[in-house]
Amino acid sequence: MTLYKNPNKYIGDKFTLDIIGAYVAVIRDRFSGIDYGDFPWKFSEEDNKTRIFIDAGSVDTYEQKDARPGIFINRSSMVFSKLAINNRAAYDVKSDTTDFYCLGGGQISVDCISKNRGESSTLGDIVATHILMSEDIFRAVLNFRDMSPITLGATQPWEKDDRTFVTRVTGEFTYDISWRQTPLAVRLSRIFGSVEPS
Repeated sequence: MTLYKNPNKYIGDKFTLDIIGAYVAVIRDRFSGIDYGDFPWKFSEEDNKTRIFIDAGSVDTYEQKDARPGIFINRSSMVFSKLAINNRAAYDVKSDTTDFYCLGGGQISVDCISKNRGESSTLGDIVATHILMSEDIFRAVLNFRDMSPITLGATQPWEKDDRTFVTRVTGEFTYDISWRQTPLAVRLSRIFGSVEPS
């Protein structure tokens, strides 16, 4: 398993884009570096060498005329559930800081796209079992509380292009979110200190 590292300075730990990035990294790892026989879907970072596209669903790199299959990862709506009144977990009188805590949850969908129904179904099966067997990796990398259930959907015509087929793999996840808030006066002085008068 390759080590997942988020290279984007604007995406923090457990931001939803970070979660999608972890799924992309895990699925790409499954399809790259394979030694057995003529595996037909070897992934490569180089576009002209890869036999399959694997990317976030928000990236429009898949050309409908391309014969290569694709795997695209999307997330559904996120829900941030309160576990305490106003998400407040603790308050420190000396520093006047407040700690907050809540539970984040959502669903990831992985679309396995191909012009061949059997190929789409096979890709979906590989992805579903790999995600199921990689739950410990997601827990280690993103500190997920839970990942269940993993659902392998039926193969059907893709809603974006009825000439291709999609097998959708979905999985739900939950994780803890905590943050600390410094006193308002300290934050305001920091903000005003960074604004130069004109």
